[in-house]
Amino acid sequence: MRELDSYTDATVATAWPTAPLEDLAEPDSPITYGVVKPGAEGAVPFIRGGDISDGAIQEKGLRTITAAVSQQYKRTLLRGGELLISLVGQPGQVAVADARLAGANIARQVGLIRLRGEVDAHFISYFLRSPAGTASLGKFTGGAVQQVINLGDLRRVLVPLLPLAEQRRIVAILDEAFEGIATAKANAEKNLQNAREVFESALDTALSRRDDGCTKTTLGAEVDLLAGYAFSSKSYTDEANGIRLLRGDNIMQGYLRWNDAKAWPCDDSAAYMRFALDEGDIVLAMDRPWVKAGLKRARITSEDLPCLLVQRTARLRPEQRLRVDFLFHLISSRSFSRHLLDLQTGIGVPHISGKQIESFGFMLPPLSEQAAIAGVLDDLAKCTQRLEMIYDQKFAALDDLKKSLLHQAFTGAL
Repeated sequence: MRELDSYTDATVATAWPTAPLEDLAEPDSPITYGVVKPGAEGAVPFIRGGDISDGAIQEKGLRTITAAVSQQYKRTLLRGGELLISLVGQPGQVAVADARLAGANIARQVGLIRLRGEVDAHFISYFLRSPAGTASLGKFTGGAVQQVINLGDLRRVLVPLLPLAEQRRIVAILDEAFEGIATAKANAEKNLQNAREVFESALDTALSRRDDGCTKTTLGAEVDLLAGYAFSSKSYTDEANGIRLLRGDNIMQGYLRWNDAKAWPCDDSAAYMRFALDEGDIVLAMDRPWVKAGLKRARITSEDLPCLLVQRTARLRPEQRLRVDFLFHLISSRSFSRHLLDLQTGIGVPHISGKQIESFGFMLPPLSEQAAIAGVLDDLAKCTQRLEMIYDQKFAALDDLKKSLLHQAFTGAL
């Protein structure tokens, strides 16, 4: 092992010796990466870069490969206890392989480090997740299209090297603290989910009423639905007065996100005014309309205007018997999402058609009752949103606490 250098970065205890990662690896097991061409599914669990996050391997939903392919890469068959690091996409995500994953294999975008017996893999994992560690990895991160760490650079990353007993003392403190943070975060997430469930249940209950005054109908009979236009990307403009184009990527769960918005020349907009949106219009993504976060739908506000509707997005404008606020809650309901999920087609990019949207059936109350229902749901939605903001702040505080603990651990403060 080469002579240890003094780590001069002010974010790490200056008296601690350091060594390059490659010097801490087992002598006959250099730092390497895994399977280049995974091929068909099989029986061997297969860990990709995206499966590593927040210091752990997300075992739920792991891909698999065949035993025949895995055996071609015996050098990366896991025994348990290895340090794994994502090299591509979100490079620097790191975790220690659990013993449960013995026999699994890794992808080309994952680096594998088998550490010497005098090095605790969890200690190195915590360091690489600390402010000092992420800064060290960041020095070697590059790539114009996507961020990458190459193996040569990874081998050169300096990490602190303390006596094994001291490594394990620090790991024990961090393990206990992080377990408490994880429990607090899980409880907060459960409470937030319960609050969302209360709103969803109230929404479904309010919209499933079948009083004598209600009329059985469909969306197609009550809304003016318009699908967007296939604007040619060749004519997009960067001019300041360009009119924003509303694409499916801009539609989130109840609001619009104008990041990376495309625009159309203002002096060429007259021919497309049919696709101009108005304040209060409801828009819905038609490609991949439902994602894990929920249905992609929003209401147009004055701040969103002017904008033009693009192909594979739908505009819903209520007719005389339907209020726009009631309509927005209606398409936000679980019953509407289930309707779309049952009908959407396409494997690579699931999508829905205008006719499928229009075929949704529901009970339509009188306008006065729609107003009352929408008012109650608006108030409940605001309460839920306030809770979400509070919990978001709590999650951010817990993440900051983890960073603070890691900073203290590697500046000699623990």
